[in-house]
Amino acid sequence: MFSYLKEDYKRYYNYLFHRFEWNEPSYIVVTLYRISRGIRIMPKWLFPIKLLLNILIVPLYAFFSIFLGISIPRGAEIGPGLRIYHFGTIVINPCAIIGKNFSIHHGCTIGVKNSYYDQVIVGNNVTMGAGAKVLGNIKIGNNVTIGANAEVLTDVPDNSVAVGIPAKIFPKKNTEYDITRGPFN
Repeated sequence: MFSYLKEDYKRYYNYLFHRFEWNEPSYIVVTLYRISRGIRIMPKWLFPIKLLLNILIVPLYAFFSIFLGISIPRGAEIGPGLRIYHFGTIVINPCAIIGKNFSIHHGCTIGVKNSYYDQVIVGNNVTMGAGAKVLGNIKIGNNVTIGANAEVLTDVPDNSVAVGIPAKIFPKKNTEYDITRGPFN
């Protein structure tokens, strides 16, 4: 849990101005998600401690999730390096599995299309632009950029860009990912 949180905080470091982005309130929800997720996956034999921690953390997590408009259920599996830009109206399905270095902007949804149990699997180094929707039982590959307001309803292969409604998929010209520069280099 703490190694994932450390990687998340690295994504909130601004390399241009050499400072941590304290003015971005989404890191609060990321921190509380990591703590809540850690509590959720604790072994059953630690039930008394787990119950006490849930009583302390879950209301705080719920408050900040509602206040900031970021819904990341504790059931979602998200790898290290989660970065949320411009908090607000972000919804992630509890069945989602997301890889490392995932970036998401405001207005995005990773959700269901036909059934509550639709599972979106997102690879490593994926960026979702503002307002993007990924819906259904689909797989998003590694090093993928999903453009603003794109509606992804089909699988997206590695090293691709998905744009439009419904999304059209194009290969990336540059497949290298630099965490300090983002996916648009």
